Amino acid sequence: MNNTNRDTVFYLFINSLTASAKIFCVLILIFFVYGCSSFSRKIKLIDSSASLAFFEVEEEEWKKIFPSEISLLKVNSKNFNELTNLLKSIQYKRGVLAYEDWDVLVPESYLPEIQKFAEKIVNSEEPKVYLCIFKLDDILSPNVKILKTSFYILSTENGLVLLFHEMNTNITFQTQYSFEDWVLFHPSLIQPIYRPELWLRDRQQTSLYKDKSRSKNGIYGNIIIFNIPELMPNPPLFRYPKEDENNPPLEHWKSVPEKLKALEEMRKNKLITDEEYDRKKTELLKEF
Repeated sequence: MNNTNRDTVFYLFINSLTASAKIFCVLILIFFVYGCSSFSRKIKLIDSSASLAFFEVEEEEWKKIFPSEISLLKVNSKNFNELTNLLKSIQYKRGVLAYEDWDVLVPESYLPEIQKFAEKIVNSEEPKVYLCIFKLDDILSPNVKILKTSFYILSTENGLVLLFHEMNTNITFQTQYSFEDWVLFHPSLIQPIYRPELWLRDRQQTSLYKDKSRSKNGIYGNIIIFNIPELMPNPPLFRYPKEDENNPPLEHWKSVPEKLKALEEMRKNKLITDEEYDRKKTELLKEF
């Protein structure tokens, strides 16, 4: 069909619509154009390669979706040079069933390119929060399947915060994908992930984030803190704790008073000395 025929068909289609339908179509077009332009203002592509893309994120965008304590941080590009070393430390849980089946999250071959980006940003006059997106092609279907990871990078005067939006998310395309397909991104509120996704090998000034304002479920398995004392939990968290590490069995707690009673009986019956009694009692009270 040539251009003239297409124009004729489109003209006939428009004229066949009712007045209300025409208004609806115009409103949809306006909302679409406004939405796209609004998104492009809040997040802007500034650097990319075949498998990596970096975006600049406006303050009004990241402050809405980061945890409140992190959104109050003052951005400073001073520590961007630490980004590559921090990424080297991050391990990702591969197996669903095997708890200790870990592998590097960011491929080593991507690190030189990330380092170049970091060196460029560290000297920027206007510090920003950035978004990094990278992909890994599926070995069996390299043109239509990928594993996608996306994370925000917030640098402060003291350290860094990495907030992961996606981690090795499996995506399948109907046809061979393009650059625009795999970098497509929909910002959303950063919520805590209640499963052991990440493990940190570097135990110096690094931890998963714990929201002090939450009475429970305050550990974010998808946010990493590096060298920011006011955000560091005590003790630091290098992986999301197992359930039995968070909640000691109730039976174990109940057994301590019973053991103390038995210990008292043993002392009364002179089965143990006073020194042995005091030492064991101290151990049990620590356990309690």
